[in-house]
Amino acid sequence: MIALRAADEERGQQKMLDYEDLKAKHMKLSINHRVMMREFDKFVGGEMPPDSIELIGRIDIETRPYLCKDLAEEKHAEEPFVPRQRLQEAQEAITSYTAQNKLLEEEILQVNSLRYEERKQYHQVKAELDKINNHYMLLLREINKLRTGVETTISGDLQEIAATLIEQVKDKDLLDVQQIGNDFTHRYDRYGFEITKLSQKLTSGVENEQAWDKHIVQFGNNFATGKELKALVRAGVPHKYRSSFWKACIHRITAECRGKDQPNFYKQLLARTDPTDHNDIFTKQIELDLMRTLPNNCLFNSTTATGVDKLRNVLLAFARYNLEIGYCQGLNRIAAFSLAVLNLKEEDAFWAVVAVVELLPPDYYSQTMAGAQVDQRVLADIMSDKYPRIMSHFNQFKIDLSLITFNWFLTLFVDNTNINVVLSFWDLFFYEGDKVLFRYALAIFRIHHEELLQLNDGIDVYNFCRGIGDGVLCTPENIKKIAFGELNPFPFEKLAKRREFHLKKVIGELNALNEMRIQYNAHKRSSVLDCDSD
Repeated sequence: MIALRAADEERGQQKMLDYEDLKAKHMKLSINHRVMMREFDKFVGGEMPPDSIELIGRIDIETRPYLCKDLAEEKHAEEPFVPRQRLQEAQEAITSYTAQNKLLEEEILQVNSLRYEERKQYHQVKAELDKINNHYMLLLREINKLRTGVETTISGDLQEIAATLIEQVKDKDLLDVQQIGNDFTHRYDRYGFEITKLSQKLTSGVENEQAWDKHIVQFGNNFATGKELKALVRAGVPHKYRSSFWKACIHRITAECRGKDQPNFYKQLLARTDPTDHNDIFTKQIELDLMRTLPNNCLFNSTTATGVDKLRNVLLAFARYNLEIGYCQGLNRIAAFSLAVLNLKEEDAFWAVVAVVELLPPDYYSQTMAGAQVDQRVLADIMSDKYPRIMSHFNQFKIDLSLITFNWFLTLFVDNTNINVVLSFWDLFFYEGDKVLFRYALAIFRIHHEELLQLNDGIDVYNFCRGIGDGVLCTPENIKKIAFGELNPFPFEKLAKRREFHLKKVIGELNALNEMRIQYNAHKRSSVLDCDSD
């Protein structure tokens, strides 16, 4: 009985404790509720401070165990966070669709740009055809006057028009018909180079062409140097005059080399060559380089291509002509490009190579290439003066500028820029000389300086510069605007002094290197003799 009473008292005490605990919990919930309501009023009134947010979070943590009976209820309490995940997924989907839309817009712009270029080319060709038709009509009228006896002679202007038309027919027949054939897909331009999006046919403009027509009528095809002709060349040489213009410049440059113009001089050089003599070091190297020369040109892209044999002959003839140089890699591209522009005429291309070597400093294509090394150091000096930020960017990643530009100078930009830029450079190079090398190289870097300075990795900088001459912005107009505008003044005297300064250093380095080679060979021979004596 006593035990039962004790048990009842214990249960009663436990119930009192539970009651007190529930009462305490109820009080705490009531207090938290009043605090939450007060802070909520602050929030509605716009006065809620940061510490109130922290207080509400603490109350939520303390209160949740009383309100959530089990884990399922707690999980249910967290369900309001699910929409945030869905919102994030929706944002990612929107970002993806935006990127896809941007790509589609870029493709549409590219297609529209191509369509615009096609229409532009169509109107240019139509304008050229209309001009030719007008010239033919003038000639027919003049011939009719001769036939009827109204006139007895053809005027000088019409004689020049007739000569121009005949030259155009020769040029187009030789390359477009005989060499390229009926290529209805228009894969190659008039010089045999494969057409790409960034390589379109060069047009010098109607006004510029008319200015050239007027100059030719007034002064003929002699192309004597002068301010007027210099301005015309910088504006661009029309295709119909390029061949004759180059020939005139080349003849002027090589006048002393030709001497008394020995008859059949080129044929005599060829007679002294033997293309099958692979024991000759130059002949062997020329054969190896033939298939590496202008692979994007249909005149040289296979062993059966029309220009390959002619290229071999020009290089072999030059090796016999200039025994000091013989053959150097780089000359193959110069000879091939000369053949492509000069209508595959071997002798003209041969003298073009001679003219290039004459215009450049000595030892440009010799075994040491001292002249080419000097120009790379001069270019680095001028780059530091004109564009110090670009040069500093190269120095930051320890990039040697000559690794990029040495081939530019050695091949006169052939294979390094698009065909339009190469043609404009060669026009100016034959007329103004080798100073144009520096003008064009600096201008190419200046055009792309913003993209270049944004690159933060040495490998990225080097890879970008390898194709810098083929960029969309790299056009003859953009380059010449900087080369003959922003870079002025560009005195030749200053260039000559820098060349003289660096030439002494290069020669000293080469002599020191040669002395080390002699000492090494002598030491090697003495070591062999000592071994034999033992």
